[in-house]
This record gives sequence, C-alpha cells and structure tokens, in this order.
Amino acid sequence: MGWSKYFRRKQWDGERARGMAPADARNAALRKVGNTTRIREEIYTMNSLGFFEVLWQDLRYAVRVLRKSPGFAAVAVLSLALGIGANTAVFSLVHAVLLRPLPYPEAGRLVHVGRYGDPGSDVSRAELDFWKQHSTTLVSMAGSEGRKDQSFTTTGGREWVRVLAVSTDFFRTLGIAPAEGREFEPPETRPGGARSVILSDELRRRAFGEGSQVAGRTVKLGETTYTVAGVTPRGFWFPETADVYVPLLTTGTAYDLGTNTGMIARLKPGVTPIRANAEMAALGRDFRPGHPDFGDWYRGLAVVPYHEWLVGDVRLKLLLPFGAAGLLLAIAVANLASLLLARLEVRQKEIAVRLALGSSAGRLLRQFLVENTLLGVAGSLAGLLGAYLSLDWMVSLIPFHLPASAPVQVDLPVLLFTVAVALGTGFLFSLAPFLTSARLDVHETLKAAGRSAGAGALRQRVRSVLVVSEVALSVTLLMGAALLARSLYRMYQERLGFEPRGVVTFLTPPARKYRQGSDYWRFESAVLAKLQAIPGVRDAAAVSTLPLTSQSNLPAQEQGHPENGIGGMEIRIVSAAYFETMGIPIRQGRSFGAQDTESSPPAVLVNETVARRWWPGGNWTGSHVLMGWLDGRNLGLLDDPPREVVGVVGDTKTVYLKAPPRPTIYLLASQAPWYADGTNWVVRGGRSAGFASLVRSAVAEVEPRQTAERFRTMGDIVTSTMADSRFDAWLFGGFAALALLVAAIGVYGLLSFSVARRTHEIGTRMALGATRADVLRLVLRQGLALVGIGLMVGVAGALALTRWLGTLLFGVRPGDPSSFAVVAVLLLAAGALASYVPARRATRVDPMVALRYE
Repeated sequence: MGWSKYFRRKQWDGERARGMAPADARNAALRKVGNTTRIREEIYTMNSLGFFEVLWQDLRYAVRVLRKSPGFAAVAVLSLALGIGANTAVFSLVHAVLLRPLPYPEAGRLVHVGRYGDPGSDVSRAELDFWKQHSTTLVSMAGSEGRKDQSFTTTGGREWVRVLAVSTDFFRTLGIAPAEGREFEPPETRPGGARSVILSDELRRRAFGEGSQVAGRTVKLGETTYTVAGVTPRGFWFPETADVYVPLLTTGTAYDLGTNTGMIARLKPGVTPIRANAEMAALGRDFRPGHPDFGDWYRGLAVVPYHEWLVGDVRLKLLLPFGAAGLLLAIAVANLASLLLARLEVRQKEIAVRLALGSSAGRLLRQFLVENTLLGVAGSLAGLLGAYLSLDWMVSLIPFHLPASAPVQVDLPVLLFTVAVALGTGFLFSLAPFLTSARLDVHETLKAAGRSAGAGALRQRVRSVLVVSEVALSVTLLMGAALLARSLYRMYQERLGFEPRGVVTFLTPPARKYRQGSDYWRFESAVLAKLQAIPGVRDAAAVSTLPLTSQSNLPAQEQGHPENGIGGMEIRIVSAAYFETMGIPIRQGRSFGAQDTESSPPAVLVNETVARRWWPGGNWTGSHVLMGWLDGRNLGLLDDPPREVVGVVGDTKTVYLKAPPRPTIYLLASQAPWYADGTNWVVRGGRSAGFASLVRSAVAEVEPRQTAERFRTMGDIVTSTMADSRFDAWLFGGFAALALLVAAIGVYGLLSFSVARRTHEIGTRMALGATRADVLRLVLRQGLALVGIGLMVGVAGALALTRWLGTLLFGVRPGDPSSFAVVAVLLLAAGALASYVPARRATRVDPMVALRYE
C-alpha cells in the first residue's frame, strides 16, 4: 500500500470513529489528504522534461502543417537554400583567407616591412642588411626573392622546379625549424660562399623517396651543383610556393639597391607595430647618409602586421561577394516573410481559435519560431550540401591567388556560421507574422467565417513594405553588376598597341650552358630558323618579357642629358622580327634590320611615351641612350655602350592592362651580350594540331637538354589580365539575377494575393462599367508603384554602397548615370512582367461570380 493510500485510510478511520457516516468520512479524508490523481500529475510534471515535450509537440505540429502546404514548403526551402548556400560558400573563403590564423608560432608578432608610405612594398638588400644590424624592436628579419623555374637534377632524374632565394634566419623568423638539416649560414649568402640549397619536403619525397635522409647530398640546379643543407617540415606553407630554397646573395653592387626583396620580421615580445614604426623612422635618418642613392625623399621603412599585408589585395575581393551574398539572403528572407503573411490570411481563423481558447502571445510566437526554424534548418541543410558540392568548383574559378594556408573547405567554424544563419533567419521571418497576428481581432475573425478580417489591411501594408525592401536591395546588386559589366566592356575596348589574334607564345627557361649572351643569341637564332620551317608559321620572334605578364626594368637616361632619366625604364630584348610578328607599328624612323649585327653600333628603339617625355618637339635623331645610368652617373649595373635611337614604335600595354603604357625601350638580342636569362617566343600562325610537339622537337634539335613550356595564345594572356574583372562581373551578375528573380516573385505573389482579396471589388467595378483595360491598368499601376518606390529607395543605398567598388572599376565612375538608367529600365520591365500575369487574371473576373464572392 502506497503512503497516500495509507494516510487516506487512516484519516477515514479516524472520521468514522468520531461518528461520521462512511460517505462523509471518505470525502473529508480526500479533502485533507488530497486528490491522488492530481498529486500524481504534479509529481509527473515535476519529474519530466515538460519544456522539451511541448517543444516536441510543436515540432510534430509544424511538420503536419508544412506537409499540408508542400508548394509553400518547397519554395521556402529552395529560397533559403539559395541564400544560405551562397553565404556558406563565400564564408568558407572568408574564413580560410581572412579569419584563419597563419600556421606559425605567435603569428601575431610577424610583420611585413616595406617603404614608408607604402609598407606593403618590397625593399632593397641594402636596407635589409642595415635594419638587420641596427633594429632593436625586431628580434629577427629575413628577405626573399622569387626566381625563374630551373631544372633540378638528381640521380633519379630531372624535373623543373620553382626556386625562391631567402636570406639567413628566414625560417627562424617564421618560427619554423627545418625538419632535417639546418638553415643557411651567413657565409653562404656572400659571393663565393658554399653553394647550398634547402628542399621542400614534397620535393624530397618526390625525388628521393619517403623517409630518405638527404642532408649533405649533392643535386644540380640548372648546370650548377649544390649541397643539400636542409629540408622543410611536412606541410610547411609560405605565400610564395617553392620547391627549392637558395641563399639570397648580397653582391655589394648597385643590384643591391633594387627594391626586389620581400622582407618579413618578428617583433620582440611586447613590442607593438606603432613602437616599431617609430624606430623605423629614426633608423631611416641614420641609413640615408651612408647611401647617397637614397635622396631627401627617402623616409625609411615601416611595418604592417603580416596577415594584414598578406590579405590586403584580396580582402575587398572577398568581402564584396560576402556582402552581395548577404543582400541575397536578406531578399530571400523578406520574400519568405511576405509568403508567411499570405499563409497567415489562410490560417487566421485557426490562430483566432487558439487565442480564444487561451493561447498566449508567447505560446503563439514559439509555434511560429518552431515552424520557421524547421524551414530554416531544412534550407540550411540544402544550402550546406550545395555549398559543399560547389565549393571546389567555385575556388577553381577564382582568377586571383588566395593566400590560404590550408585548403578552403566546409569546416567546424563554417558549420557554426551556417547554424547561426539558420536560427537567425528563422527568428527574423517569424517577426512579421507574429506582430501582425498579435493585433488580430479574435471576435471579428471568428464572426467573419472565412471573410477577410480587419487585420488583412495591415498585413497587406507589411507585405508591400517587404516587397519594396526586396526591390531596393535588388537595386544595389543590380547596380554593382551593371558597373562591373560596363567596366569589363571598357577593358575589352582598351587599345593594346599590338594584335594578339593568331599569336602563340611559349617559354624556354634559362640554360646555364649559354653563360655569354653571344652564345645565347646563337641558340635563339637557331631556334628561330627551326620555327620558321614549321608548316603554317608566318612569323616568329623572341622577346625577353611578354606584354601583360611581368615587368623588367633598369635605369636609363639620354646621353648628355641627365634630366632625361627614368629609374624604372622597361627593357625588352627582342629579335628583329618582333614588331612585325606582334603587329606593333613603327611611328618614326626605322625598325631593326639587316644592318644591325653583333659588330655594328648598338641601336635602340623607344616607345612613344619615352619620345614624348624626352623629346617633346620630336627631335630625337642622333640621340643615344645609356643603360644603367641615372642622374648623370653610371650605377654599375652592367657594362653597356651608348645606344643610338633609330626609331620610335607605338605604345603598347606593358605590365597592366588598366595602367597607361610604361616608358619602354627595345634592344636587339644580338646586341645584348649580357643577357642570357630565358626567352619568350611569339609565333604568328602556329595554330595547327601538334604545334607544341613540333616546337619541342625543334628546340631539342638545337639543344637536347632544353625544353619548351607554357604554351599560350596571346589572346589568352590578354584575357587573363581581365580575369579578376570578369570574375567580379559574373559573380555580381549572378547574385543580381537571382535577386531580380526573387524580387519579381515577391511582386507577383503580392499582386496575386491582392487580386484574390479584391475579387469582390473588381467585380463591382466591372459591373459599374469598368473595362478590362481599366482593371489591367489598376493592377499594373499597383505593381509598378511598388517597384518605383523600391527603385528610389534602392538608388540612394546603391550610391553609397557602390563606392566600395571604386577600386574594381576601370573607366567607369561608381555613380555612372547610364548604368543607373539600365538598372531602372531592367527593374521596371521585370516589375511589369511580374505584374502582368495577376493583372491579366483580374481582367477575367466574372462580375456575377465576383459579386457573390466572399
């Protein structure tokens, strides 16, 4: 017998002993001991998870409700999947590049060192050595310079590898120790020092096998033998990918003054970049007296956090798509809130009944939250799946380098972001239905028995506001897409100065066998003869650096005129047929010809930019150019005689398509005995099948150990310079198209619902004499009014937000009026199309049926 029964029985016996009738005694016992069923229910409630049981009930009810409206559920999930999937994919990039810490110990102490006023720039080797000796705020410093690909030979074979020259303390500055061997020592970075290399772990495994010990072995880089000093750890990452690291040599010549060295440093513990920059300025004043080549303009060096420098070029390129994806999600959420309000019209009697039976506003909000969170979770899962499947494809389309130390993937932080977005969107698009249902008149709704209740007008206004918001947000994306598309068009219209169509290019890397330029020219001339013999080839030429690929400059000045000097003159070493092959016109004078030989007086051609700067009057005849000279003195960079200017060639885009042509001079390859640094070849007409094989065979006939690689058309090179702009335009265009579609669906849905609600009114108008054209204009006017208001609101926001696109535009201002006109026409056309179908449906209303419609 339980305790409750025991006490009730004892109380009953006591009452009977005092003379009370059995029935009265039982009732008295129950009043004093209590209702056992109620007690059991209270104890059950106290010992159960009531909140979770109610939540489970709400969840099951939400599933039943959504199953009854599969069309709505499908549209809601797809809309959310679109918005959340785009945000998840772009956030994966943002997290991998902008948020993930660098894979170095205490990475926050790493800084990049550059020139004052441009701390992201490179420095000279002289500056690196001076600051390394005198800085007290930097615990270690190192420099690096990229090198051209070279052949790598071991007993196991030969391959082409990427080479990076680094100074001593390079790995120590990063906080990484070689997995095997050691770093470079100071004697190895001086001319005549021991020739040592450090291999990447990947190259070690590829060339020698897994687990092999290679420190102390000899390898060949090009034609030079080196000793392996060490091996990097497995998984080591540095922004400049390399297979082989060689010592960065200090030559003691003017070459050390060129700003070609990337400099990294590690701050001492507790030192801030601000304090380090203060010391940098003071050291700059000490550095200048001993280096007269650095004039009064020189302000020293400055530091910037390494991660900040690393992502500086791509930060905006990633944040803009992330913002665009956020706008797309906001449009999807607004559209879903509008759809939920439409469903609320259908469910208003159900809600009224629940309120009449005592349901609280909080209970109602919880039910909305459960339903909409369920939609959010379903949309997030679909979006997450889409992001996971498309992420690798999207990364492969990105034309610029991503400074990510690990693969871009959907990892835990990305999953947490997606969950937060799902919960946040579920809450946001629950607010509008909840706020409007909170003002529902229960009595009027119950009496209406299916007719429109008074709160319908409020919900209609809220839906109108949401649709206007969708249109306004769409304007921003459309405006960004229009500006980027117009910018891309302007780039395609830019004058190149050469004819890229029909030109194929390839590269032969440096061959150390030809240490003298004269030997190298004989190799080039032999290859040119072989190329001319290939069927279909009309012209062939050699050039040191292809247009729009990289820069190659030296100081130069006009002989006898120190004022006519350019410190960064672009130098191109070409064969005689280069201008004809590339379609570059000769504006004045002559081109290189048969009279220009190895033994004849050296000649030079200048481009129009140089001619305008040095000879405004056009009198260049008899002028000579001194290579390696500046401000009237020889910098000792090379031993080169004065070169006579024999002609002026047309300007061409040299390094950047978006930048004006740089001052450029052209030297004849046979008259540049100091050049032996690899050759780019241009061939017009070499588009036949198997052309690459024929070229490799031709090169091998001249030099069996040489190779031909990087076959590209000149058109592909030009197109690649527009890759960033094209990617931005397509990305924003895709987001804008989706936003326009969602906004059009919003206008269509609102007008369709409005027509359904106004069936009685439309029938009355037609019965009183309104024509179908009048009804059509009525509905179209409503839709276009919403689009017009959204357009005006959106233009104000677009003017502010598109200013962020300024750095991505070329030849177009952020407030370009023609782009705004195109966006306005496009939006109005889409709004008219979305409004026409509901308007057409309204014209088919039968007045007799409509007058009886409730």
